[in-house]
Amino acid sequence: MNAGQQTEFHASCGHLISAPADRAGQDVRCPHCHQVVRVPQPDVPYASPIPVPASAVEPAALTAVYVIALLGGLAAAFYIYFLAFDDFSESELVSITPLWFFPIVLGLYGFVSQRLLRRMATGGARTLNEAARMSIDVAGHWAALVLFPFLVLRWRSSLLVSVAAAVFWAVLLWLFFALVFPSL
Repeated sequence: MNAGQQTEFHASCGHLISAPADRAGQDVRCPHCHQVVRVPQPDVPYASPIPVPASAVEPAALTAVYVIALLGGLAAAFYIYFLAFDDFSESELVSITPLWFFPIVLGLYGFVSQRLLRRMATGGARTLNEAARMSIDVAGHWAALVLFPFLVLRWRSSLLVSVAAAVFWAVLLWLFFALVFPSL
C-alpha cells in the first residue's frame, strides 16, 4: 500500500472521514465529533461515499415552500424594522411579529429537518432524535435550544416537523410577550 494514499469513508456518525490507507483495520478519531471509528479495509464496498437513497429526497416543491417562507419572512422583517418602523406603535409591532417570525421558523426548521431526515436515510442515524444529538455534539450544547423539537418528535416528514417546531416557537413567543410585555 502506498504510504501517502488516503481512504475516504463514512463513519457511523455520518461524517466523511479521510484516513491514511495504511491505517485500515485500525481505530481513528472522527475529526468532527471525536467518536472513535475503525478504518475499513480498502476492498470493503461501503468505504466509498454513501449515495443518498431516492426515498430520502423530498419533493422539490416542499423545498421551494421552505425557501419562499424563509425569504418572505426575512423580507417582511426587513420591511417592518428597517423601512416602516416609525409607522408602527409598540403594540402594533408586537401584534405583527408572527407575520415575519413564523415563516422564518417554518423555513429554517424545514431545511434542518430535511437534512436530519437525509442523515437517517443514509444510515447515519436511526432516529430523528439521534440525528439531532449528533448535530448538537458537533455544534455544542447551545444547539439543543434550537434543535429541541427534533429531540422529542419521531415523524419522518419535514413538513410535520417544521410545523410542530413553528407551534413550539409560537408558544414560546406568546409566553415572552405575555411575561415581558403584558401591557401590550
